[in-house]
Amino acid sequence: MSTAGRLRLIIVVALLAPLAPVSPSAAQRPQQRPIIVKEIAVEGARRVQEAVVLGRVKTTVGSPFNPTLLSEDIRSIFGLGFFDDVQVRVEDFEGGVKVTFVVNERPFVRDVDFAGNKAVKTTELQDKVDLKLGSVYNPVDVQRAVEKLRDFYEDEGYFEVQVTPNVEKFPDGDVRVVFSIVEGRQIKIDRILFKGNKGLTESELKDALATRERQYFILRGKVQRQRLDEDVERIIQLYNDHGYVQARVESTDVAVDREKARVTVTFTVVEGPQFKVGEVKLNGITLFPEQEVRRQLKVKPGDVFSRSKLRESLRGIENLYGTIGRASVDVVPKTEQVPGQNVINITFDITEGPEVFVERINISGNVRSQDKILRREIPLHEGDLYTLQKKDRARQKLVNLGYFEKVEVTTQPGSDKTKIIVNVEVTERPTGIFSLGGGFSSVDSFVGTIDLAQRNFLGRGWEVAVRLRGGGRTQQGVISFTDPWLFDRPLSGGFDLYSNTRQYTEYRYETLGTALRLGHPFLEYWRWTLGYRASRDRISNLSDVAALSAELQDQKGVQVTSAVSGGVGRDSRDNVIAPTKGGQSNVSAEFAGLGGDSKYVKTGVFTTQFYPVWFGHVLGGRVEADYGFGWADKPLPLFERFYLGGPNTIRSFKFHTISPKDDAGQRIGGSTQVLGNAEYIIPLPFGFRLAGFFDVGNVYGFGTKFDLTDLKKGVGGGIRWQSPFGPIRVDYGINPDRKAGEDFGAFNFSVGTPF
Repeated sequence: MSTAGRLRLIIVVALLAPLAPVSPSAAQRPQQRPIIVKEIAVEGARRVQEAVVLGRVKTTVGSPFNPTLLSEDIRSIFGLGFFDDVQVRVEDFEGGVKVTFVVNERPFVRDVDFAGNKAVKTTELQDKVDLKLGSVYNPVDVQRAVEKLRDFYEDEGYFEVQVTPNVEKFPDGDVRVVFSIVEGRQIKIDRILFKGNKGLTESELKDALATRERQYFILRGKVQRQRLDEDVERIIQLYNDHGYVQARVESTDVAVDREKARVTVTFTVVEGPQFKVGEVKLNGITLFPEQEVRRQLKVKPGDVFSRSKLRESLRGIENLYGTIGRASVDVVPKTEQVPGQNVINITFDITEGPEVFVERINISGNVRSQDKILRREIPLHEGDLYTLQKKDRARQKLVNLGYFEKVEVTTQPGSDKTKIIVNVEVTERPTGIFSLGGGFSSVDSFVGTIDLAQRNFLGRGWEVAVRLRGGGRTQQGVISFTDPWLFDRPLSGGFDLYSNTRQYTEYRYETLGTALRLGHPFLEYWRWTLGYRASRDRISNLSDVAALSAELQDQKGVQVTSAVSGGVGRDSRDNVIAPTKGGQSNVSAEFAGLGGDSKYVKTGVFTTQFYPVWFGHVLGGRVEADYGFGWADKPLPLFERFYLGGPNTIRSFKFHTISPKDDAGQRIGGSTQVLGNAEYIIPLPFGFRLAGFFDVGNVYGFGTKFDLTDLKKGVGGGIRWQSPFGPIRVDYGINPDRKAGEDFGAFNFSVGTPF
């Protein structure tokens, strides 16, 4: 019998053997010689390598031919997912058999495209499907992608969307999958309804939702499934905060009116009873008086029970212990319902734990900035006692560097309960500026600018800037350098080289000079500063009217100024660009007369403060007073005198227009000024803010008697924008106490903060 015939017989016997009884005589027959597998091959594989197929095969060359094992091999190869069909061919070969696995490859996805989408970008749709270029084509995957696309569109309010997959074959068998999309109308929200609510009003529930009937008071809202799921949690949380601890949302129904292209969202709630707070107990307190800990509690006996207030109480106790280095404190709030009553007793079990020390500080996200410029700002070091104040201060100081878009300071447990790891994660922002362009301000009119600045030069924290500015009224050139940590010590040092020219209504003022600066922090938030300035100042080009003023004529010409200055200040603002809390105070003095022509003394004091009110609103204020005088029979130079008016002082007057006048009616500046400002800031979307303000102040001296009842005022409003180029402000101030010759108000456009 040939090998092929024997093979067929073996296969038949293998299939029929389980069905036939085995007789003793059959068992005694001599066994035939086994058929040996001499070669194994793969046929039909184009992209899938032969080794990948054979790697799943248990049949080996030299082993006896086994039909059962061959069936398992076929299933294993098919399980790879690369083939539509797998067959086996067995042939006589060199005294044995050759086994060939014949495969039919599935096509590969060479291209995925979308057609008909207008409201949604193609790149966004590509992120929603799992089809990848070069993957094996599978109709099940395509249908799953269709469902995901449909769900995504419905989440965006397109309930009429139609998604049809089209498969186009290339000559080599690969395919291109095109999803044809008919988006239909975006169906907006008509109404949001609630059923079953009795303890809370519909308006209270709507205020808690992320889904809105109206966006920005004008546009209709849209339905998003993920947002609806979040809204269910928001509703439950709101009920929990009003004592309804058993409340639940039974259903969320979205009814689509396709004729009007509107949906009605209905939440069905089951409120349950309202619970109140019974006893509030504290256990485990040894380091504080119990009354001090109770001050941190937001839940009081008799109050309506609130889970949010319970969490706030927990955080308050933890923060209190954090102030004394007990960050490992464990506070466990336990709630217990009084049987038969709608009352919940609360017990705070406090395990005070040991003092906690900083084991390690990890810094991440700083690509350009060196580690040391972050570490030197952090008031925590390895081995220090960890306190919450130091953690908050670390974040505040890093934010105020201005190098980072985001700063997060978090902690994690250390190697034991006495250690903690501090993680500082930052996201850097561009700190370099190169701009060539123009602008407009209410002070300088149209100007052209060239700015080249780097606030974090070479990643070492150095501040380097070159600025050129020119316009019809002003020309300015500045070169400055500041090292905030001179010699790697907390000593800031720097210099400025400047040349400025400004054309006032009465005269032209030119100054050329240099300034040196030093500063050093001390205590918390405090800093002293020292400075030296040498300049050449020139008053020229008096107008015909100004030439009639004897005071201005005396100031005409060139003066050399050599002056030293010093100051002490405190800055606790949470953000120097857009503060919401904290403040800044400073006392300074300048003495001129160490050589040169100018001999004068100037002193000043100011304080600002910012208070968070509610919903992100901020109330800010400033009070300032300055005084100067000449000595050695020298008057206070004209260019060192005080003027008010403009975007940073009293905004109902134009720049530099509040000033004492001489007998010729010319503004000659004053020796004393007082100033007060108040602002109320309301945040808006996209980095905008509204502001209402009230300004008051005046300038005295040189013939004007000091009189605090004689004050100029300004009241008005404006808009702020936190642009990529810095804070931009537009204000209009009205003069509510207008006198003869004064304008009704003034428009101010400027860059920077008002105070």
